[in-house]
Amino acid sequence: MTNNSANRLKVLSLFIFMVLASQSAYAVRIKDLAGVRGMRDNQLTGFGIVIGLNGTGDSQESILARKPLINALERMAISMKTTDIQGRAIAGVIVTAILPAFAKQGQKIDVTVSSVGDAISLRGGQLIVTPLRAHTREVYAVAAGPIIGIPMGVELPAARAVIGAQDYAFDARRNIVPTVGYVVGGGIVEREIDLELNSRARLFINLHQPDFTTSFRLSKIINKSFGDGSARSVDAGSVEVSVPASYLGQPVELISRIENLEIEPDAVAKVVVDERTGTVVMGTNVRILPIAISYGNLSIRIGQDAVPDPAAAAAPAPAAGRPPQETPPQEQAEENRVILFKGGVDIKEVVNGLNKIGISNADLLEVLKTIKTAGALQAELIIK
Repeated sequence: MTNNSANRLKVLSLFIFMVLASQSAYAVRIKDLAGVRGMRDNQLTGFGIVIGLNGTGDSQESILARKPLINALERMAISMKTTDIQGRAIAGVIVTAILPAFAKQGQKIDVTVSSVGDAISLRGGQLIVTPLRAHTREVYAVAAGPIIGIPMGVELPAARAVIGAQDYAFDARRNIVPTVGYVVGGGIVEREIDLELNSRARLFINLHQPDFTTSFRLSKIINKSFGDGSARSVDAGSVEVSVPASYLGQPVELISRIENLEIEPDAVAKVVVDERTGTVVMGTNVRILPIAISYGNLSIRIGQDAVPDPAAAAAPAPAAGRPPQETPPQEQAEENRVILFKGGVDIKEVVNGLNKIGISNADLLEVLKTIKTAGALQAELIIK
């Protein structure tokens, strides 16, 4: 083998290595992009009562907590009236929780407690036993326990516990709402969600972000690993997988192998702009078509050569023997604020070029809006 052939082989090997490295750099696991249909979290909700509050509960006018408490006491053979419950030691709350797909009986889950009355704070309260129901009204868990997550000093003292009082100043820097707390491990699962996998002959993999290209790639990767015909793309959001004969009755092993396969996802080109901070986040495949923009004293030309200013071309030439009139420095700076880009340029280059000349966030946002309105920005523009 000659030296030239050896060098060419080395260059080719290096090129192949770089291509494979660039492809694997964007590959992610299927489990991070999709999940098996039916294996999802479920929301539970219930109405409960928080007791033991230090004068920061519901007022006498609110019956959201007093009426349910009276009903509970009657089941204990204790007869009372709503007017017999004095003070602000109780509060009516909505209790919410997330039930995982494979939660078993006896497992504990965290719950969130939110006031629905005129309580000022739930700090120090105790949630009494509360059934948590799904949308089918069936009870899947019960919750109870002490409320945490509300530090001392957020609520008002009992002497100043007046709704709408002018001296009630909430510290926004803490980002803490005193009427929302948590009970860690306060929910106990009572009913399991039936997800029978062993008898299934087909599985459906649902993408978290539907995309036709990603769905097609997913089916190809599964077919490559388990044989042709094992998977097919149903639509942009799901792929149907036929359980191979060797995996019948072993869905866990099959799903584990599928979700650990790597795939290079595709996505729609997007540009996200935050008006408050001026942050610009750009996705892949964002391009700009040839366009010329004039914004204030700023000129931007994309995919076009510089053209002379018509006004300057029509201006009369200076008389012979007379020196040309000098342009003030400020006007020279304005005339020099011309940026040229080639056609099909990446928007990242445009933003970087605008930042180099010190363009403000507001001007940058207006330029991006103008490019999008003109139809030159080949991406979805999202403004927050």
